[in-house]
Amino acid sequence: MTPFTVYLLVRATDEGTKSLTKDRRLQALRALHDELTNVGIRVTPLPERADLEVEITNLFLAGEGHAPGARAESCILVERGRIMSIRLSVGDEHLEFVCSDGSGRVPAERHAAQRILMWLDNSSRPRMTDLVHAPTA
Repeated sequence: MTPFTVYLLVRATDEGTKSLTKDRRLQALRALHDELTNVGIRVTPLPERADLEVEITNLFLAGEGHAPGARAESCILVERGRIMSIRLSVGDEHLEFVCSDGSGRVPAERHAAQRILMWLDNSSRPRMTDLVHAPTA
């Protein structure tokens, strides 16, 4: 069986001063890349060679608060879980879903990779890898 291929992206935002948000999205992109690879999905840098485009559209913390014992004016924050929005695109068709960090420390990226794999497995579309590498007569 030919593995599926996806193109991952995070669009640039106008939040020039919010480098923490940008860093979180880039970390999520790297983690999603690793999780997709772990479930057998190839990640390509070429969008035209992908079966599916996967975009991280948003990533935010479910709860953010000051570290226990820290003064309210301190900058030490504790992450309580992340929520990640993903958009799958094939041509003009789009599907959006939301994943979150789960119980047992399952990251949102693993949840997303599993949902992407399920969607691809249930898709009736031919794979780009089959079309690109199809034998000629």
